[in-house]
Amino acid sequence: MRKKVLTSMKSPAQQYLALIRKSIAGIRRDLGDLAELGERMAGPLLRGGSLFAPPVAGWWPSEFGGRAGGFMGLRYPHYAALSGKDVALLALPDPRRWNPREDKTLNALVKSKARLFVIGRREEIDLRGSIRARGRKRRGDGTRFAGFTGGAAADEGLYGTQHVRPLATVRQFEQLMRGWIAAGELIAACTRGGKMPTIWMSVWLEGSLARNASMTRHDNLREPWGAPFLHDNHYVPPLPPGCVGAEFLAFVERILGVIESQGPALAEAGKWMAQAKQAGRRVFAVITGHSYPAILDRPSEKDYPLEWGRSISDLSRAFPADLGRGDVALHLGYGPVDAKDVQNVLKRGLRLIHTSPYGRRAGMKDYRNFLWLDLPWRPGDACVDVPGYSVRILPSSSSAQTIAYNAILCEMAERMGWK
Repeated sequence: MRKKVLTSMKSPAQQYLALIRKSIAGIRRDLGDLAELGERMAGPLLRGGSLFAPPVAGWWPSEFGGRAGGFMGLRYPHYAALSGKDVALLALPDPRRWNPREDKTLNALVKSKARLFVIGRREEIDLRGSIRARGRKRRGDGTRFAGFTGGAAADEGLYGTQHVRPLATVRQFEQLMRGWIAAGELIAACTRGGKMPTIWMSVWLEGSLARNASMTRHDNLREPWGAPFLHDNHYVPPLPPGCVGAEFLAFVERILGVIESQGPALAEAGKWMAQAKQAGRRVFAVITGHSYPAILDRPSEKDYPLEWGRSISDLSRAFPADLGRGDVALHLGYGPVDAKDVQNVLKRGLRLIHTSPYGRRAGMKDYRNFLWLDLPWRPGDACVDVPGYSVRILPSSSSAQTIAYNAILCEMAERMGWK
């Protein structure tokens, strides 16, 4: 009974953040398996294979491609594998609304020569139906699928509406974390094989454009031009199995602690959003980066309780002109924002919830309709240092934003009476 009383005393945001803390603990227990998965991906790539991120879950190629701290030598999403050395790292859609037997992209991959590594649970794909491998068998289940990251079930989370359940899901966070940890352990395995993958430097950092361009192989015989997957001649000391994943988890866990300390701000943000919704006003969200809103896997735009805009860090252009008095604007930003841009949004009569990894800039005063959240993922995004390499690996922005957004959403849902 005492346990139930303590649980009921937690705020909606605290309940969701407790699920995330539990999720991190589970991922930490699985680090050995994820490191082994990275090792298996690295083997064929070290022998000359190509890595690509096919769009089985439509949001994943954007999340994984062109990322600070991610692979420069990644092939395009619809790359046709040329040999069994090619590796596809793919995420799965919500299995409750997705039929793998009817997924043309997945079926084409199964018939291809690529080794398939999956961000998701093994049971989410029917391995004995029409999704059986053609050709040479792979280790594990006798199919083309070479490994699974595991993760949360699709129904794990809190609250829900008629069309979206759960509203605040754990699965999105776990797919982001497990996908990037598998990628990080792939990088570590490459260093143990004597090679270092070429990694994007964030374009928000000085000198990055010249540095990234210097990695491109350019001649007048072939196009398009791109970077090699592995550096030709750059030695990095070998990284032990599990160390990259452990550091990434620790970094995101520190962000979680900062979010947990902001309970009143999370509650206020959720209250503003609920008040606007109840008054027939608009709640408009912009989460900058690579995954939102596609990762939400919404049945339709009209069936989701918030409106969404595309990723824009520039606050002066982030929200539509017809957003006005009484509406709420949520902006989880990527770059530094000028205080005047905040003032201009507020002059329109909006309530603004805002954050940036660069912190609250000078002149950004307290206003009645302005709510600042501290979401301290690192400027430049990538967060794991590789000794002997000038660029960090593994971006944390999507994971951090997912934690904060869903915590706020829980506060809104409680006030709306969504259970």
